[in-house]
Amino acid sequence: MPASQLRGESANTAENAAATTAVKHNAGHMDVESDEDLRAQVRNDINEENLLNMEIPPMPEPIMSADGSGHRLMITSIDVENFKSYYGKHILGPFHQNFSAIIGPNGSGKSNVIDSLLFVFGYRASKIRSKKISVLIHSSAGRENISSCTVSVNFQKILDLPDGSYEIVPASQFTVSRTAFRDNSSKYTYNGKTMQFKDIAVLLRDVGIDLIHNRFLILQGEVEQIALMKPKALNENDDGMLEYLEDIIGSSRLKIPIETIQRKIDQLQEERSAQLNRTKFAEKEKNDAEGPMKNLIAELRVDNGITLTKNRLLQADRYKAKVELKADEEKKEEFEKDLEDTKKRQDEVLALQKNRKDEQKQLQRSFEKTQEEYEKTKQQLGELEQAEQKRKAELLRLNQRKKKLIDDIANEEKKVFFFLFSVG
Repeated sequence: MPASQLRGESANTAENAAATTAVKHNAGHMDVESDEDLRAQVRNDINEENLLNMEIPPMPEPIMSADGSGHRLMITSIDVENFKSYYGKHILGPFHQNFSAIIGPNGSGKSNVIDSLLFVFGYRASKIRSKKISVLIHSSAGRENISSCTVSVNFQKILDLPDGSYEIVPASQFTVSRTAFRDNSSKYTYNGKTMQFKDIAVLLRDVGIDLIHNRFLILQGEVEQIALMKPKALNENDDGMLEYLEDIIGSSRLKIPIETIQRKIDQLQEERSAQLNRTKFAEKEKNDAEGPMKNLIAELRVDNGITLTKNRLLQADRYKAKVELKADEEKKEEFEKDLEDTKKRQDEVLALQKNRKDEQKQLQRSFEKTQEEYEKTKQQLGELEQAEQKRKAELLRLNQRKKKLIDDIANEEKKVFFFLFSVG
């Protein structure tokens, strides 16, 4: 509704009002009945745990372009029924596409035209110069039983033409209505369909009338009030020039998302500080443990070196035992071969003894000698067998000792591994 003024015929009921009341786009103070509910809904729509997907309220669509071109929205007329001084149905309008004025003497009902707009746009009864909504229902003498009043504001989009006339944008007409009842309740309709106020606000915002952020009505006496505003509001419930201008340019819609992001930033800063403190404490513990850890590693390396040296000595002893065992086995084979040769010679001697009795004595001596050698060889063979048993026992002991050393090395390596793992 860009700079549109309202013109209509005055009613016959007396009203003490100002001489002229103007309706302008993006100016004036607004007190919307469901403002807090809408703000609460916006807050609920913001997911503080998922800021990346947080939806920023869109910038309201401007009613017309900055250079005055393109289509714009205008009020064609206002239909009132039993509203304040208007008994029955009345049509205020049609209004001019650029400027309309309501003029008349005091008490002629000029202000009721503006009140009808305030009523449809959701203003509280106190802003419409009434204590409660039911007082807005016409109740002149003899007409006290009227149960409701209704105001309908008719809109359309137009395109200005060079000759001063305009062209209606097809399918752009719509009507917003509000009906008040005696029980102080009310209902809203959009093109005859009953809707909640917040849904009406969304539809009007889509065509450039933002009931939450835009200032499009300046009421009587509010020009001076705006001029005397503080530069900035002292608290959230106050109004200052900064907040007023933010509402006009639409940046106030970013207040809740910015506060939400700031809360998240503060929370992350606290978490970061806590993490930094834990990191510094862990780093201090790590630095404190670094010296003992190095000493322990050095001790483990010494122990490992000792174990490795012992293992090498054991391997050398084992190798030496194997070499000696092999040499003893070779000697045993030689003795066994000698024993076999001795037996053969003994057999030869016995055979010759049968044939040569004369040589019996000599053979007897030879036999005895051979027998002696045999016994000696047999004794040596027994000693070799005993030595072999001892070497086998020693080899078994060395193998067992080797296994124990290998197990000790494995255990030490595990200790080193677990220690390094716990320190790391």
